[in-house]
Order: sequence, then structure tokens, then C-alpha cells
Amino acid sequence: MSGIGRYLQGLLPALVPRLNAKRIIALGRGTDLGAEAWAKDSRVDVRTFEYPIFGAAEQLPSATSIYREAEALWVPQYNIPLFYRGKLVVTLHDLCHLALPETLRTHVQRWYSRRLLTAVANRADVLLCVSQFTAKEVERFLNVTPDRILVTYPPIADNWARASDVKEAHTPKPYLLFVGNQKKNKNLVGLIGAFRQVMHRIPHHLVLVGKRDGFLNFDTEIDFSDVQLHGRVLFVGQVSEQELRMYYRGADALIFPSLYEGFGFPLVEAMLHGCPIACSNASSLPEVAGDAALYFNPVEISDMAKAIYAVVTDIGLRAILIQNGYARVRRFTNDSGAVATALAMNNLVGQHLG
Repeated sequence: MSGIGRYLQGLLPALVPRLNAKRIIALGRGTDLGAEAWAKDSRVDVRTFEYPIFGAAEQLPSATSIYREAEALWVPQYNIPLFYRGKLVVTLHDLCHLALPETLRTHVQRWYSRRLLTAVANRADVLLCVSQFTAKEVERFLNVTPDRILVTYPPIADNWARASDVKEAHTPKPYLLFVGNQKKNKNLVGLIGAFRQVMHRIPHHLVLVGKRDGFLNFDTEIDFSDVQLHGRVLFVGQVSEQELRMYYRGADALIFPSLYEGFGFPLVEAMLHGCPIACSNASSLPEVAGDAALYFNPVEISDMAKAIYAVVTDIGLRAILIQNGYARVRRFTNDSGAVATALAMNNLVGQHLG
């Protein structure tokens, strides 16, 4: 599941009951949404919306006509309907496509991304940002004033908050864990380089969990014929949520080398499962992980290698990181984000009706 999927999974069950709207139209893959508990609310009308995200088809009249029924629209990503003129709330997870335009392959993708983000900046009544870092990026790149920005940390879904009953994965142990896709900002090339430096000093495998194909901008610099490193790097691809929790439970550490993140769900998931963290000191990651991670410079391979070695060999450090993680994760396992989001939406609709 993507980061946006994690965001919605945690937010919607707490958000929907708090909305004052008499009718809530939810757009998405109907079979997926209809099975969710929050969709059983009598006010919720699930509609099928199968248009590819960030594709030109999502702007066609056949895709956007449904928005005319809405008094207010919430888009949980920046791909807003460009011709919508009603009240608008948009969630911005990050501005990676502006900060690191090389993460998009073509000029057309870069143009479309900037066009959408400019429209968001000009038209959104409320911009929900998932971190203080993202809020500052919105001010910096889009010149949006702080009075239109609301920072709400994403809540973690209830099924993730119950981590005590999770078993360990059937994977060669000991192992280090990476969770994420293979977009350039994830810095998987850097991680493999750091592991190459340290692998002869530790007995660990490096387990890579996440989607490889299907992205327009996955990292083409990764040579998967070369990264096996004598069988020590295991790419397991996408796994179920239950399997992912098992990987967290059995890992000696999560290594998170991203160059740019708006939030970083794997950090919170690792904390929940008592998995020590070594992560990049870039973007939002120190804001999210706080004192529950050992930090490194993600562009200094030797610094990353030192952190990997320390997080698996220093028993005292590991104990501190685990303890701090259990304490810090509490701020992401409550409904405060849903309460603030609902208040913003209810106020906006109330202003419109008034």
C-alpha cells in the first residue's frame, strides 16, 4: 500500500463520523471502498472512479462531471480537477516533484505536476499538510500564506496499532529491512552502496520490501543483476499487510535512507513493532522519528554504513531506540489529526451554506 493509502486507511474511519455533511460521496475503486467499515455509514455514497492517477483522462468531462454535485471537495493528493470551482480542501503529502524534479522522467510529467500544484496553490481554501516540513515546503515553493495551511499528522490505522500479536517473517536471519518503492528519492542506490561497505563486518541480509514496477519514475540506476551481493540482498517485492508486520517484527533494524519524504510511514510502523531505526537526517524524517532513530547523512555512503553497523551492534543504543520509539509513536495513534481535519472541513462547508 502506498503512503497515501496508509494515510486514508488511518484517517477515514475516524474522519467520516465527525463530518457534519448530510451526504458524502466517496470516489475510488468501488469494490475496495465499499468493503470499509466507514463506508457503511448511511450518508456515504461510494462511486467507482477508475481513471489513472496523474493521467490526462482524470481531467476529462466524463471523469469530472460528478464534482458538480459537491458543495465542497476534498482531494487527498494534489491531482485536483482543474475545472472545479467550488470549495476545495487538498492534502499535500510532499512537494518532491518540485524539490527534486529529476524524480519525474519526462518534461510532460514535470509540466503537468507543476500545473496541478499551481492550481492547488491558487484555488484550495485549505491545504492539509502531513508535517511541518511539508508546510514549510508549500510556503517556499507555492508562496501560500500560513493562514491557509493546516498541519495534521496522519493517524495510524487501528489494525497497525495492535502489534503485540504479530509473528516473525520466515526470512534468513539476522536481517536489515528497507520498506518503500524504488523512486529516486528513496535512495535505494545509496543504501545498497552502504550495505556493500559494511556487509563483511555483520552477518545480516538486507531485505527490500516494496513495489518495484508500475512507477513512471522508478530508479533506473539500480542494477538488480548486480545487487544480489552473494545472496545477501533479498528483494521480496510487495507483501500483504500481515506479512509486512512480520518483517518489522523480525528485523534487527529498519534502514530508511530517503533523500526526501513528506512524512515516512515506515518509521512509525517500525516504532510500533519495536524495530530500531537508522534513517536519513533529511526532510521530514527527524520531525517524525525524533529521538527514536539513529541519523545519517543520506548522500554520504560511509556515514550511512557507520550508522548501519552501530544500530545492529550497539546493544545499549538499540534498547534506547526501541524504548523511545514506543513512547514517540503514541502521538500517531490517536484521533487528533482526524478531529482537526473534520473541523476544517465542517467549517468550510458551513461557510458555504451560510
